[in-house]
Parts: sequence; C-alpha cells; structure tokens
Amino acid sequence: MSACQRQHVAGDGSRVRVWRNIFACACIALAFFRPDRIASAQSAGLVGISTLIQKGKLEEAEQRLHRYLLKLPHSAKANNLLGAVYLRQGRFEQAEDVLQKTIAGAPALVEPRLNLGGAYLAEGKFESALTAYQGAAKIAPHDVRANLALAKLYLGTGEFAKSIEAAGNIPPEKRTAELLPTLAADYFGLRQPEKAGVEIQSMLQVAEKQPDLVPELAEFFLAHGDFKSSQQLLALSQGKQPATDRFQVDLARTQAGLGQLDEAQKTLEGVLERTPESLDALVAAGHVASQQSDWPASAEAFSRAAKLAPDRPDILYGLVSAQLYGNHTNGALANAQKLHTLVPDDLRATYLLALAEFGVKKWEEAKSYAEQVLSAHPNDREMNLILADIAFNDEHDLPVARKHVEICLKQNPEDPGALYYWGVIQKMEGDVGGAIQSLSKSVTGNPKNADAQGALGTLCLQAGDATRAKLALEQAVLLAPEESHNHYQLALAYSRSNAPDKAKAQLEIYQQIKAKEAKEAKDFKGPSTSEVPPMAIPSRP
Repeated sequence: MSACQRQHVAGDGSRVRVWRNIFACACIALAFFRPDRIASAQSAGLVGISTLIQKGKLEEAEQRLHRYLLKLPHSAKANNLLGAVYLRQGRFEQAEDVLQKTIAGAPALVEPRLNLGGAYLAEGKFESALTAYQGAAKIAPHDVRANLALAKLYLGTGEFAKSIEAAGNIPPEKRTAELLPTLAADYFGLRQPEKAGVEIQSMLQVAEKQPDLVPELAEFFLAHGDFKSSQQLLALSQGKQPATDRFQVDLARTQAGLGQLDEAQKTLEGVLERTPESLDALVAAGHVASQQSDWPASAEAFSRAAKLAPDRPDILYGLVSAQLYGNHTNGALANAQKLHTLVPDDLRATYLLALAEFGVKKWEEAKSYAEQVLSAHPNDREMNLILADIAFNDEHDLPVARKHVEICLKQNPEDPGALYYWGVIQKMEGDVGGAIQSLSKSVTGNPKNADAQGALGTLCLQAGDATRAKLALEQAVLLAPEESHNHYQLALAYSRSNAPDKAKAQLEIYQQIKAKEAKEAKDFKGPSTSEVPPMAIPSRP
C-alpha cells in the first residue's frame, strides 16, 4: 500500500450518531407488522392476508393484496398491509411511498405511521423516523410501539430525559422487559447509576428467557467507547443468561476495545464455527483483524459479510480499507465505486474512492476525488499527498507538489510519506544533501517504504557513499524485488564496494526484469503518456 494510504475509521461522526445506528435495528424490529393487533379490525379478506404475513408467506400476501386493491384501491388498511409486506421484504422505498399515501388518505390511523417509521429507520432517515413516531404518539399517546421506538430514538440522540418521558407514556401494565436496557442507558446518561442498577437487576432476572437485553445495554457502552462498563456488565451476566452469538460478539468487541485482540479473535472464531453466516460476527472479525494489521483476514471477513449484506455502507468501508492496505487495488476500486454509489454525499466514501483510483493509476479520477475531499478538509494528509504525487510525477509541476507537501509537513514535520516527497523535490531542485537528509528521516519513520529506500540509495551512490547506498538499496530490492531500477543501482553499489559477484548477480536480475517488461510491452500500441522525459526518481510510494 502506498504511503498515501492510512487506516480508515468507518465512523467519523459523534458517539451519539453511532448509538443511533445501533438502536435502529431494534426500532425497525418494533416497526414490523404485528398482525395480531390489526386483524380484529379488518374484514375477513384482510384477516386472511394478515395470517399469511404472520406465517411469513409474503409473496402470496402481496399478490392477494394487489387483487384486493384492484377492487378497493383506497382501502387504507389494505395499503397499510402492503406497506408492511414491503417493509418485511426489505423494499423500504416502496414501503415508504405506499405508507405516505395511506397516511395522506387516512391521517387518523396509527399503524401506517408506525410502519413508516420503520421504513425511515431502515433507510437511515432518523429525523423522519422520529417525526413518524411522534405523529403516531400524538394520535395514540400511550401506544406501546410508538413510545418504545421514541424512547430508543431519543436515547440515540442523547436526549435521555425525553427518552425516559416517552417510556413513561407506556401504561405500567403494558410495559415489558424490552424497555429495561433503554431505561438503564438513560440513567447512565443522566449520571444516575443507582437507578440504572435497578434496571440492570431487573434485566438479569429475566435474562435467561430474554437474552438480548444485556447485549443491548452492552452495545450502548460499546458505542460510547466505555469498554470497562461493558466488560463489567457482561461478566455480571455470565451464568445468568445463555451465551448467545450476540452476547459473544459483544464480548469480542469489548475484548478488542480493551486491547485483548487474541482473545477477541478466539471468541469470534467460536461464534463463526457455530454460525458461519453470522453477519455481526463477520463484521467484528473484520475489525479485529484490521486492528491486528492482518489485512488478508480482514478483507476475507468483510467480503463474506458483504455477500450477506451487499448494500451496507459500513461493511464496504471496512472491506475497501482492508483491500487498500492489502494492495488488492482492483477489488478495492470496484467496492469503492459501489460504496460511492450508495452514499455519494459521504466524503468518507469519496476519500476511499480517491485512494482506490490512485492505487490503479487512474490519476485524473484520483485527482478529482481528492480535490473534492480537500474542498471540505484542506489539511487532509492523504489527499494532499495524492495531489503532490500527481503534480510531481504526471504534471511535472514542482511548485504545486511542494505546496501540498508543505501542508503535510506543517502538521507533522516527521511525516515519513511527506518527507519522501520533500526529498525527491529537493533532489530535483539540486539540493542533494538536503534530499539525502529528508529521505533518511523518511526511512527512519517508515523503513518498509521501498521507494524511499531506493531513492535514498540512489542519491547516496551519486554522492559517493557506496556503503550507505548499498544498505538502503538492499532494503529496496527486498521490499520491491520487481523494481528493475533498484537492482541496477545496487549492482553499481556492489561494484564500487569491491563485490563483483554480487554486482553481477544484481545486473542479471535487472536484465531479466527488463526483458520481461519488454516482452509484456511488445504488443502495446499508442502514444506515450507524456513527452516529458521520466524523472530520476519516478516511483510512487
């Protein structure tokens, strides 16, 4: 991976936003159609369709609803059922459309608003979901589903008092244990640990039969980076509830947050051995592997997750990042393009796409996306280095390259990637001594940068320091054995160090690589990409 690439952190928003995303799944589940509640109020035909939905026969239910609506196209209850079918099928935009029309025709009905809230949540439209549930609660102030969803949404926005108020609107006789994690989290948010402890004790009493309660509260702690509290909660609940996959995944995430990466990996391996298609386990495994810098394992986990949920941006963020780090440039580009299509207004996706385009040497595209990111974040290191590289190697514009490198060095004078470019710019300006000094600092900060090692060795050789040149060039050919230029320079260094056999061997490797390159280029036709002669140090870190 190039020096222009860094580890991508999928979430750049606040912890509150992360928590909203976690609770979205729970709220969507609440919004799904509950046929037992609606059936008694519908005609016999719609009751039969409700039963089909209850049994999961969604395709048959949809067909019967379409036939029903041919006769009664304005039936609000039938249209609500159709919206519920679309929601359960994951056809969220269609659900949103039909439910909006249902509400416009029958504004007094509660169910369409609840289902519409679920559709909005599925699409990540949290503010719209909040409005839908508020509308339902206005019509039915004590509705369980509306207030439970509102409580979770308010918790997600950090409005803990409003969350407790919404929970309080649920009549005591209708409150269920499902509310306990939300209330506990609210009290923690309000710094009332004693009250939170009461809710936790209530959770533990029913945890054996309702094993999702403890994980839900643990996920609140995880979303806020409170790994210690998550650890204490999970330890407290062990033996009191089944070790479900969700529980184990949260345990692994907690272990990883505490730096216990090997333990987290083993925990997730156990989950995936039992449930190979556990989406949450695969996503967590991808993140743990990335923390371990095991990019092949990270890419594999995220790739398996992407097959199960191909349109989830968070999974694609992880996958593209792992592929970039693993130098799987073509795969990274394909997935970055897909991600950018899904979330075109998210600069994180634009950022990854710029890196991916750069990785496959599509300079114009990379430049365009990098400039988009810099328009909002002018000091971004990676985007500035991309533009510095393009200005230097393709546009041969040293002042522009210098400008972008200076931005990076102003933020961090020891930045190895920026120092590499600074060194080659100094060399082009005739300051060989300054270039050697900058490149030496670059390889000290990042000894695995083959381009910096090769550039340093070449300049040391030109300056007459064959010993230092030999050391740098040996590292360069070890890190990038396919680069012919470094083998040639190393042959010269060996020759000047009275090692003719080694010089001969490196020269032979150089000739073999050049012969291979010539063979591969034999059928290539077309003009050169530039009429400007190649620079002495043309490589891209």
